[in-house]
Order: sequence, then structure tokens, then C-alpha cells
Amino acid sequence: MSVLSLMLALALTAFAQPAAKGQRTEDLPNPAEIRPEDYRISRKDLQKALHILYGPGPENLVYPNPAPGAQWYPQAGLGLFMHWGIHSMIGVQPSWNMIKDYEWGGEYHSREEYYGQAYRFDPQEYHPEKYLQAAADAGFTYAVLTTRHHDGYALWPSKYGIGTKQYMHGRDLLEPYVKACRDAGLKVGFYYSPRDWHYPGDRPETEWDVATWGKRGPVKDTVANRQAFEHFFAYVIAQLEELLTRYGKIDVLWLDGMGWYGIPVQDLQTDKVYAWIRSLQPDIVINDRWGNIVNPDNPEGTSVRIGDFTTPFECQTPTYVPSAWWEHCHIWNGKGGGWGYNKKGIFRPFSWFMEEYVASRSLGGNFLINVGPSGTGDMHPNFYREIAKVQAWMATGAESVCGNGPSPGVERSNVPLTTRGADIWYAHVLARFKGQVSVKTDRKPAKVILLRTGEPVSCIWRDGFLHFKLPRESRTDADDVVKITF
Repeated sequence: MSVLSLMLALALTAFAQPAAKGQRTEDLPNPAEIRPEDYRISRKDLQKALHILYGPGPENLVYPNPAPGAQWYPQAGLGLFMHWGIHSMIGVQPSWNMIKDYEWGGEYHSREEYYGQAYRFDPQEYHPEKYLQAAADAGFTYAVLTTRHHDGYALWPSKYGIGTKQYMHGRDLLEPYVKACRDAGLKVGFYYSPRDWHYPGDRPETEWDVATWGKRGPVKDTVANRQAFEHFFAYVIAQLEELLTRYGKIDVLWLDGMGWYGIPVQDLQTDKVYAWIRSLQPDIVINDRWGNIVNPDNPEGTSVRIGDFTTPFECQTPTYVPSAWWEHCHIWNGKGGGWGYNKKGIFRPFSWFMEEYVASRSLGGNFLINVGPSGTGDMHPNFYREIAKVQAWMATGAESVCGNGPSPGVERSNVPLTTRGADIWYAHVLARFKGQVSVKTDRKPAKVILLRTGEPVSCIWRDGFLHFKLPRESRTDADDVVKITF
């Protein structure tokens, strides 16, 4: 070992202390080192994957999933997204934090620093039932947890790649999550990134610095590159099979971009892969990000959106109806941590939460809001304060956003509308709205009340328009819903 290598090893050991409970750092492989032996797949794995890739495809695969067990999704309303992993130890952006000078990466950490957190990540305060029950009590209906992000670290003891198998004595962090979801009555969702930046040959040195990012040059050996892609594809399929067969029924699979350098998106065989997933989980709903890679700097993605539900509004307020089933995902935390854990516990204002939630529901979509648990396994205390605000609002407002119908027409009102059947409309007077509410309706309302109190709202119906203005004493910093009954 050279003097430089020895110094680096000592530095990593010092940075990584203390090691995960019951483990000695010096006995563990360096998590920043990419070892091909961690990614070996069997001939059987490869043959199965090649059959999916090159075998006959399904005829007229139907989206959204028509299975009876999938029909809960369009009325789900509110979901909890959780990005969790080794990055949670230092409270940084998952994976992207390792790219030097990347706009959305946050405070930069080298690969050695970032992957070095695997030595310490062994959450001893991991009680997902605590925060998942709190979410269920507040009206959330499903949850989605990152089983593996682009960094490649698996939260279950996968036979393939790196993760808890090597650094946590094979501890399974997904099993208690799944149980906690079911106990709380939440639908179970898995996020899985088909991209793996730790996989051998996936990323050259140029990809870790914005200054040289994307400067790989053309593929020199297309045959060898295709074979490398096939083995990578087989590795991804093998991990997906573990996730879809170890934990019983999985309700949501949230993918985040399959890709291999030089392989066109049309070769990723989305229909074949989704048909195979349904063969393992017939009632599952899958998003649109197998072949459609969506990055923070490319929110539109790289391909057409194919899936049971689409996700075009990442960190953007919804403005239109993109498909039959769709979802809007955003980050609940404020500055620091990005999609990961926010050490400062900063949350966006509750008025912002309601604006984004109502925007989704008024257009018929679901709102998936992200909060990252800490490296020790619990949520920041402020999470419970914020979730209590949601629960308090839901005590009177739930009927306007849970199991509701979409707006009868965005052009009908200067505030968002939701519906319940043909004869009940809800006008959402959000905190930033000032002035008179005007709702176009050819029917004279039989009753107009402030939903929170049940008190009548003074209003005028004239020439096909309902007009009212809530007095200052009736306004809050959230969403003052007016129920209109015909």
C-alpha cells in the first residue's frame, strides 16, 4: 500500500467512527470502493432478465392498472414520501450531493465522505409505526419509502449490490416499515432507483464534477456495451424481484429512471417490465419513470410518460390534468437537506402545504409530500408539530379533499374548487387569496356555509354567479373552505 493510500484509509476510518453497532470499521469493506464481486448475478438471473428484455411483449397492456385492487389510487389524495439512507446521517441531498458544484446537490461531500456514512448508519431509534400512525391520523392514505436511491445503498439485505447486508449484519429496514404501514392502514409504497451510481462501470470520474459532467464521448465497443447493459438490467430485475416477493402485497412502485450509457430509451422495454411486475404483484400501481428519467435539471424527463400514474409536477404546482391518474410530489422541508433529512427541522409554512395539496386535489391528482427521517431513524420533532396541523385542519376540512371529485371547471371560479357528487362544491379560500370569491353556476345554491364552523356565509347569487367575501374574523392562515350545496 502506498503512503497516499494508507493516509486515505486512515482518514476514512477516522471519519467513519463510530461504526455501526457491533461492527468494527476495519473489518468492513470500504463503501466508496466499487467491488465487482458485490454485483455478481447467476446465470439463472441473467436468463430471466434476457427473457423479459427480448421475449414476446404483452399485447395492449392497459394503463392505468384495471385490477380491482388498484382502484384505490385515484382517490388516495395524500401520501407521505420518505427519502432515507446513509445520506441521512449528515442531512444532505441523496446521491446528488456527491456531484461537485451541482446546483441541486446542496453542500458538497466527496464520495469518500458520503459513502463513509455506511459505517455509522445503524438506526437505533427506528420506530416507523410512530410517524406512520401520525400520518394516518392526519389523513394520509399511503406512504412511499426509498428502498434504494441512485447511490446504490439498499435498505434491505439484498443478495446483490451494497447495503445493510454488508454494513448492518443483514438488518432489514423495510420489514418494519411495511408492517407499520399495514398496522396504520396505509397503502405500502416502495421507491426504487433503477440507476445505481455505485455499479461497476456506471459512472466515469467525469460524472462527479459539473465541470466535466456529460463528457464521456461515444461508445467505442457497442457489443461489449450492450452486454454490460444486459448484466446491469439483470441486476436491477433481480433486486426488484426481491422487493416484490419478500414483503407480501406492495401497493405502489415508484421508479426513478432506468438507464445505461449509449442505450436508447426505446430499448428499455417499459411494457415488458411492467407486465412482469404485475405478474408478481397484480394489484400494484407503477409510476411513469422506468424509461423516463427525470432529473432536477430536466423536470420534463427524457421520454414519454408510460405508467399507471404520471409524475410531471415534481416540485411544481400543478396547472393541468396530465393523465387519468397522476401525482404531484414536493419537498415539505425548507432550506437544507433537499429530499433527505433536514437537521434544522425547517418546514415550509402550513399555508404553502395547503396550496399545493388543494392544487392537486382540485385537478384530480394525489399529493405526495416528502420528509426525510434522521440517520437514527426517527423524524425531526417538528414533523410531529406540522402533522398535527394537518390533522387539526382535517378534523373539519377532510370532506373537501378526501375522496372528493375534481373541480367542475377551473374557469368557473377565481379560487380552486373540489366536488362531492353533482350537488356539493367546495370553494377553497386559501391564505394568500384576498377579496371577493366568484363562482359561475347556473343553479342557485340551497346552502352556503363555512365548512369549519357550519355557519352560513353571506352571499349573492345573480346572473349565474355566486359571490361572497369572507370577513376578516373568518380567515385563517390555511384554507377556509366554503361548502356550496345545490
